[in-house]
Amino acid sequence: MPEPKQSTNPDKQISVQQQWQTRWQPLWQRMQHGQLTNARGFQLSYSHYRVQDATVAVVISSGRIEMAIKYAGVIYQLVQAGYSVFILDHQGQGTSSRELGNPHKGHISSFDHYSADWQQFIDQVVLPSGHRQHFALCHSMGSAIFANYLLQHPTHPFTAAVLCSPMLGIYSGPIPFKAAMPLVRALRWLNRKLSTDAWYLPGQGNFAPEPFERNRLTQCPEQYQWLLSLYQSEPELQLGGVTLDWLLAAAQVMQRLASSGHSIDLPLLILQAGADKVVDNQAQHQFAAQRPEQREVQVLTGAKHELLLEKTAIRQQAMQLILAFFARHQSTDR
Repeated sequence: MPEPKQSTNPDKQISVQQQWQTRWQPLWQRMQHGQLTNARGFQLSYSHYRVQDATVAVVISSGRIEMAIKYAGVIYQLVQAGYSVFILDHQGQGTSSRELGNPHKGHISSFDHYSADWQQFIDQVVLPSGHRQHFALCHSMGSAIFANYLLQHPTHPFTAAVLCSPMLGIYSGPIPFKAAMPLVRALRWLNRKLSTDAWYLPGQGNFAPEPFERNRLTQCPEQYQWLLSLYQSEPELQLGGVTLDWLLAAAQVMQRLASSGHSIDLPLLILQAGADKVVDNQAQHQFAAQRPEQREVQVLTGAKHELLLEKTAIRQQAMQLILAFFARHQSTDR
């Protein structure tokens, strides 16, 4: 059963570290954890918490470099709201198998692999739990994975989904992202000619956390330090930059969503970080415009990319919008 609600605004009462010690970590330790073997022979880790008598489950699709335990605070809030929660570590992330000899390399040859894993997770773990309704909560790369899954599986169990800072385009500053793709493809061709190892995208490498002052993720030093402490305490969770293959696979799926995303028939709430310097916010507006009757964009002014790790006011606003959206699409027989 979910713990009693302690306050409408618990974040303001205790520090992030105290919340981790007294709320999030105890819940994480009570969660069920397991593994699947995907079609390519890799082990996929997952976690879930079933709320007694709950008929609605929220399934989380996390972003790049993320792992399930990072969502402990979000899971706590969803459980407090009465939802069961399921989350999968995407291949190559968290405690799921890494494909390459260097475990720091973020690598995939096709986002279809991620989406196939998601389908397997839904079929083998989520649906057998017997919930009547399913919502998706996605972040960044996880939004692209989920949207690609919807394109490939128009018959699915989801009622609605929230996409936080969705990776529908990549922020590239003054140089248009598409303009850099010929060079990336040329580098990948050279990579395959000269080496059997997948190369990093130039400028990227093994895990090396940015100082807080230079990070592009959050304006909350407490949340940022808590995240770094997870990586420090469990080094196997660490992940570095992306390979050339990953970037080309990401470009392919983003182009697919730009050209075919109109066929996705599902109510979507897009939460946009107003000061995002990781993904392209204009691509989010273009995606929403494909089906404006079903796709709502809420801009969180001044927010950096990690809305659910942001400073208190932004994080609370994001969670309020998420929970209100789910409540709006929830059937009355819960």
